[in-house]
Amino acid sequence: MHAYLPAPRRDAPKFILLCTAALIGSVGIFSLSPGVTEPEPSLKYNVFGDCFGKKATPPPTPSPVDKAKKFGAIGIGALATAKIACSLFSKGGSVGKLPGQTFVGGGVRAKGPISVYNVNMFIGNRAKSSLSAYKGKDLKKEKGFIDTFEKSGFQKTIQIKMLRSVAPSKMVSSFNEAVSSRMPKSQFDKLSSSLDSLLNKAFDKKSSSKGAQITFSMAGGTAFSISVDGKSKGSIWSSALCKAFTDIYVGPKSVTPGARESIFSGVKAMLEKK
Repeated sequence: MHAYLPAPRRDAPKFILLCTAALIGSVGIFSLSPGVTEPEPSLKYNVFGDCFGKKATPPPTPSPVDKAKKFGAIGIGALATAKIACSLFSKGGSVGKLPGQTFVGGGVRAKGPISVYNVNMFIGNRAKSSLSAYKGKDLKKEKGFIDTFEKSGFQKTIQIKMLRSVAPSKMVSSFNEAVSSRMPKSQFDKLSSSLDSLLNKAFDKKSSSKGAQITFSMAGGTAFSISVDGKSKGSIWSSALCKAFTDIYVGPKSVTPGARESIFSGVKAMLEKK
């Protein structure tokens, strides 16, 4: 979303980030490793040359034993940090399966440096025939693709998993702000009351807490449903709402550019699969 709801990005950026974390971690662990300490700076040693008029003296040359300890500490640090990072990656990137649907992509919704939630998108198997005209084409350059994708009646499911807790009232206002900016005001006003009722039921303290999984389902291009941790919270019949909500993630002003790229790639791969 515009603020917190209707969302590194694809695997390659994640992997690069994890490798960087492993390198930083190894340096950190090395600095804490016993027996591998750098010499304390003295008044006689200064990287810029002289200090207090005295000639600078170079630091002592490390012995072979110190060198072995240093490389050993770096290796252990890198392995330990990489193991932790890979564990986090596998947990955050795990994707379940939905009957009759195909996972096409996902990413993370971030607000500045803060990751708010993971987002994954699934689409019904009928999408392959509905979008067949775009097979083999660059979907990002096809002007009619987004509109066709958003309006088509094949099943669309967007699952988000909260990575931090958000106030329920903020969830509601963020959702309303995101969808209202993507549909005519007259249409939003007509469903505003029903939508508020559904959102207030769906977004309580539990569903707004870290670890909660919220599923938004759109069937037939008109039925919009919300469930939290597998429990249904209700539905609304509105083609405008289904289109607007989908646009939050795949539209040109997607709140999750990384997820959008991932979804486009996933749809393209699905269309080209024999």
